[in-house]
Amino acid sequence: MKKTLKLLAMALMAGAMFTACGGDDKGDEPGPGPGPGDGGVIPGVSVDNMLSGSVKAGFAGAIEIMGSGFDPAQDWVYVGYEKDGKTEYVRITDDVLTIKSGRITFGVSINAPFLDKTFKVYLDRETTKMALTKDLTFTMPTVAEGYIPDPYFRATLMSTHPQQGNAEIAPLFDAYGLIDVAGAAKIETINLYASGATSLEGIELFTHCKRIIAHETSSLVKADFSKLKTDQYLFVTMERSGALEEVIAGPTISRLDIYNCEKLKTVDLHLNKWMHNLQCFSDPAIETFDIRREHTGTFKDKEKEPAEYCDGDNQYTVFESGAVMQLPDNVHILVDYAFITEKRQAGDNGSFKGVYNAWTRGATIDVYSSKDISKKLGTVPMYKDDAGALTLTGANGWVPAETE
Repeated sequence: MKKTLKLLAMALMAGAMFTACGGDDKGDEPGPGPGPGDGGVIPGVSVDNMLSGSVKAGFAGAIEIMGSGFDPAQDWVYVGYEKDGKTEYVRITDDVLTIKSGRITFGVSINAPFLDKTFKVYLDRETTKMALTKDLTFTMPTVAEGYIPDPYFRATLMSTHPQQGNAEIAPLFDAYGLIDVAGAAKIETINLYASGATSLEGIELFTHCKRIIAHETSSLVKADFSKLKTDQYLFVTMERSGALEEVIAGPTISRLDIYNCEKLKTVDLHLNKWMHNLQCFSDPAIETFDIRREHTGTFKDKEKEPAEYCDGDNQYTVFESGAVMQLPDNVHILVDYAFITEKRQAGDNGSFKGVYNAWTRGATIDVYSSKDISKKLGTVPMYKDDAGALTLTGANGWVPAETE
């Protein structure tokens, strides 16, 4: 099942390449004809603007060649680039190509196989190929323009598979492989179940998202949500993700499930102000557990006000007592001062109790200001040195030299 999306991603990428580079309704394709080394000249054809430099992939009409003598009835347009010591030609098809007598325009999909190559554009007529440009290179679009860099993440978003696809997101992609930014900002659910994605760059476009289903991902080592800021509470599930080593939470994640991730080493929640529930257990490899929270602004209690959304940077929640933090021995824990004084806890590893339990087994706890989480207040004495430094109820036996 986990391999299904990998195969689907490859098929989608191949299909996108075909759309940009092959298949049309003009009839049989001519032979390759003389290459650039032959100095091909087509009588009656001239070019006014011999393009050079770089052009951007992913946009219609990004390459515009001005001149005279072009003939859509008999001319073909190719991109030519060097591969293994030979010139490789890829034909630009009619779905992305416009030929007028004095102008040729076309765009190139972000899935084209030659985006990392230096290339020229050629006009093919009968047995001759004529260079229409000087050497060109491609630049890629930005995420802000709708570019999802990782091909497997992109393939997952473009898939309409009922279990492993995104039927509402797929239609937002255009023929060049870019997603409609305004459309992405209206999506509420992203399905990355069993995805082969290796990066989540571009997920920040989904600013209205409230649910990300990302459990059992197969190749994602670092799940970085730091740029994703939503306008409502966001629930992210990433359990049983076999390659996952690091999670960085964005500012508006409300609940995060990261259990049964055997390689998970780093949990970093310090950018987050809205999270009220964390399910973190059966993750034996965790080394760094950063749950510092900035408590400045207006407090919104998710437990007492379940319909209340945080809608500004000056609002925050605290961890519910039912949040589970089952941590391995000797983990390095970073907390804010309010966390160790509020003592929210439930069950054997609920919130503060989970951190306390890890401390009794050798964890190191660094304490930071709740108003400025970059300001370190001190380090809790080790349990073996002072078993009363932290308590489950009542006052702690240790307080930092500077308190809030």
